[in-house]
Amino acid sequence: MNGNKWRRYLSTAMLGIATSPLAPVWAEEAPTMAAGGGDGDSFALRYEQAELVAQVQVTGVHRDVDNALSEPGMVAISGYVYSAVSRRVWKGEATRLVAFRRGLDKCEDKLKKGENYLIFASPDSYGRLQLLSCDAAVAESEAVNLLARLNQ
Repeated sequence: MNGNKWRRYLSTAMLGIATSPLAPVWAEEAPTMAAGGGDGDSFALRYEQAELVAQVQVTGVHRDVDNALSEPGMVAISGYVYSAVSRRVWKGEATRLVAFRRGLDKCEDKLKKGENYLIFASPDSYGRLQLLSCDAAVAESEAVNLLARLNQ
């Protein structure tokens, strides 16, 4: 896509956001996210919306294959399913083993096996835990401020 087409596409996309019923919400959150890196009200919102808030260590990473889109010789991956061991749970059922998924439509970043994360998971329509955005899994090394808020 050349520069003019991109500008038209972005203008159309921005118009769609501006006319969306959620535009006032996004407009209110933008200064908070820009000024505080998203830790302020974004943290409270993630905590409130999550069914499970836990510190976990990822023990397995599995492909979530979309059989409907897969064809012979081609496998369509819709995301990843993670198995993890919970280290600490602040909200939700305190089980030792946790399974959750994150679709590539929500976030293209893949979590790493053996790494520790702070997760904010919500159930999907089938009751399976899922991460709804890239912000729903924060690497432990980047979660110092969030962990401090949770431990207050």
